[in-house]
Amino acid sequence: GSGGGSGVVITPDGYALTNYHVSKPCGSHMKCGMSDGRLYDGVIVGIDPVGDVALIKLIGRDDFPVATMANSDHVKVGQWCFAVGNPFLLATDFQPTVTWGLVSGVRRYQYPSGTLLEYADCIQTDAAINPGNSGGPLFNSEGDLIGINGRGSFEKRGRINVGVGYAISINQIKQFLDSLHSGRIVDHATVGATVSTDDRGRVVVDNILESSDAFRRGLKVEDQIIQFGNRSIETVNQFKNVLGIYPKGWRVPLVFSRDGVQQEIIVRLEGLHDTQQLIELVQGVTAPEFPQPKGKEPEDKAPGKREPPTKKPVPGKVAKKANDEIPPEV
Repeated sequence: GSGGGSGVVITPDGYALTNYHVSKPCGSHMKCGMSDGRLYDGVIVGIDPVGDVALIKLIGRDDFPVATMANSDHVKVGQWCFAVGNPFLLATDFQPTVTWGLVSGVRRYQYPSGTLLEYADCIQTDAAINPGNSGGPLFNSEGDLIGINGRGSFEKRGRINVGVGYAISINQIKQFLDSLHSGRIVDHATVGATVSTDDRGRVVVDNILESSDAFRRGLKVEDQIIQFGNRSIETVNQFKNVLGIYPKGWRVPLVFSRDGVQQEIIVRLEGLHDTQQLIELVQGVTAPEFPQPKGKEPEDKAPGKREPPTKKPVPGKVAKKANDEIPPEV
């Protein structure tokens, strides 16, 4: 086809990262051009449609040059960064375009399309990220990989970046790599509860499923969330950001306060979707949405879908494009 995107190799035997929305139109196989001038066959290994990440395997070498993954938690606002990729399919000779800029923000949150393509805890940059850059690397000034470029803000009348782009942090991707290597469609997590800001400015539980592990371990409506995943929670966006980086099935510490007394529990995170729902979404079929948890729920009820409590995302299908279209800011 005439489409294209970008990617980055992370192991000498050819495992590489790109965006899910870049890989989806390719099916299970694709062609990947490298800066050595050669075209390699690639196969999809695993996908993370919620986090917009895909792991692919390039065939034909066991000595690919690789990017070194940094600790993206160390990224600071104002640091230099470099975006490498194939904007507007200019790299016909397989020599990528390099743009540079600053880290404009960290721990940003971008609403999903329905329940897919959610950018949680991501890196904001003013380095030019245009259609074709999706899936390509964002490097720090040391040349280490800090993120995968994927989303940008554009002028309403065109597809030209206006200096606001977003990269999925490499630390988030690291947490999903084992599952991606296993060949699975991986899912993100939910605690089975929603939170909101009360009239005192606290982040509190406003709904929780009685079938959730968090409820079984003692979390109740009106409890204040103090920490989640060892990070302080002071706003609803902070909670969404931290929750969005975790895979289904992880156990995460949660500190809450009730009547001025703090308690810590270890919560097993449930999947944001049930298996069949996620498969249908990946196939482009809009599955019925779960209702928001409200008080007691039947025991056989599937875990509720994570929704931002202050603003519900507009439902939508998986982007299906013939080429790389960066998901706009939503």
